[in-house]
Amino acid sequence: MFNTGVTRMLRQSATTPRVKNRKENIPVCDALIKNGVEKWLANVIARRIQDASAIDAIYSPLLSRVSDPSTIPDMGKAVERIATAIKSREGLILAVDHDLDGVASAAVLWSALVKYFGVDEQRIEIVTSHRLTEGYGITLPVVQRIIVSSATLVISADKGSSDEPRIAMIASAGKDVIVTDHHRVPDDGPPRSAYAVVNPTRDGSEYDPHICGAAVAFLVMAKVRTSLLKSNYKRDIPSLVDLMDYVAVATVADCVSLRPDKSYANRAFIKRGLEILNESRRPCWEVFKATIESDVRTEHVGFQLAPPIAAAGRLDWADAGIRFLLARDIEDARVQWRVLQDENIKRKEIEKNLRKKAIDSAIGLQTQSIVLYFEDGHSGVHGITASRLAEMFGKPVGIFAPRGAGARNVNAESSNQNARSLASGSFRGIPGFNVHDALQHIHEMHPKLMIAFGGHEGAAGATVAIEEMKTFASAFEIATQAQLGTSPLYPVLWSDGTLDNGLISLDAYDKLMQLEPWGKDFPFPSFVGVFDLQSVTTIGDGTHLRLGLRASGRNFSGIWFNALVDRNSKLPFSPNTQVKLLFKLSVNRYHGDRNLQLQVIALLEDENSDE
Repeated sequence: MFNTGVTRMLRQSATTPRVKNRKENIPVCDALIKNGVEKWLANVIARRIQDASAIDAIYSPLLSRVSDPSTIPDMGKAVERIATAIKSREGLILAVDHDLDGVASAAVLWSALVKYFGVDEQRIEIVTSHRLTEGYGITLPVVQRIIVSSATLVISADKGSSDEPRIAMIASAGKDVIVTDHHRVPDDGPPRSAYAVVNPTRDGSEYDPHICGAAVAFLVMAKVRTSLLKSNYKRDIPSLVDLMDYVAVATVADCVSLRPDKSYANRAFIKRGLEILNESRRPCWEVFKATIESDVRTEHVGFQLAPPIAAAGRLDWADAGIRFLLARDIEDARVQWRVLQDENIKRKEIEKNLRKKAIDSAIGLQTQSIVLYFEDGHSGVHGITASRLAEMFGKPVGIFAPRGAGARNVNAESSNQNARSLASGSFRGIPGFNVHDALQHIHEMHPKLMIAFGGHEGAAGATVAIEEMKTFASAFEIATQAQLGTSPLYPVLWSDGTLDNGLISLDAYDKLMQLEPWGKDFPFPSFVGVFDLQSVTTIGDGTHLRLGLRASGRNFSGIWFNALVDRNSKLPFSPNTQVKLLFKLSVNRYHGDRNLQLQVIALLEDENSDE
């Protein structure tokens, strides 16, 4: 919800960011006001939705109103096969991705099978891939681990839609593969060798295509429960609704759409899931809540839970994240959380170094896209780095390094022989640009250029021979221009206009919080205001600023994270001056007290503002 690091990096970019007003849908605003929504709040909402009837999805989305997932192709076939495996006591393999969506998917599947359906946990294996050395999806090393297992049914989660060749190998070994996923299905269709492919983005699906991988896994298990009850496998199986906490954190972390008139399901999943999470029924949530000292909101999931869990998979194996979510007691949860925190500290330092190199390399590029290759890069932080550069430069970005770069505790000789000739990369897009479509365009124009690729509109990955990197960068530039043209691109910061000084209050903040969840397609509002700067001091590591502000006879406390490049940088302004700021309402909690705090995003100048 709160992007705190953009502004510092923007000032290092060769392109000046522009501030644009979000366009207000006046008919929607008028309709909301007629329904009793305060004018300023209706104005905020009407800049984010196109249908006033979506108001129920904002304030009170209900799980009972989420659509029946039977409309997803292969759902019935997958459910029947899983139910048969449970009743006949087959061995099961859960093949999952290594980010929070994948880890939460593992928790959903394992918990449903063991805790609700009574499957002996000794008959279940959880298999992930090593992100750095093995890559994404159902890769060959994953296939090798699956084939030697005695299990007869493989259930993937958050991956598998683009893995036909490897799934064919598993099927030829006598094992059925059920794919549950949400990533875009290749143009040539879902994997033919899979027993079933449950993916709401498939052609013919009438279900919400915006849900995350853990949500798909949950819906499959919910239908399995129904099937088992109908067959009298058990007299009673409780509702799986208590697994919605896992679905909620995965939905937030995976940056899927939260716009009320676009995905009712995602808002319902998060709303109910966070309610369950905040009841601290699991050791993992009791430990996590102790670190933030408040109820968990979407911002906490996005910035304090997802990064540590993802860091484990970025730097090494994702097992610690799975063990944390499934921890049986507080002590185990604390141990796993410490591991995750330590990994996240290492990840931040690696990312910081790579980001600086990437910025230096990107400045001055006269292209519509940015594709960078670093021989000494680190595959685990490519996605984060690409995201930062996309924000900074307002361009689609791909960051590459030799596959496995940065990996530890692996056989170096084997790694060199098998992967050093290949480069793996992560891509991030910008609004109005479809990353997957760009890679598909390259595949159609140059069928042999990419070894593999996959992803969705906003993010994707690809593997390319190192010797072909220059050719690939040129091809990606052509694919980018095909979508965006050749007009100059620049970073954009979005504003909801001005906010009356009387509304700059804790009460206004609390009313905004009633509209949670905030996130993709439903961003937390930012406003423009003019203040008298009374004081400015550096805090923390010397790159953050504490501001004393005053307007209309009222004093406000401001915080500007990552305002300076380093602690020796010159302050962007001096006390006793008037400043125009882009800011968000936030809260500073200290010893149980709540105080309003303005979170500064940018210092504005008239020439780069629509205001």
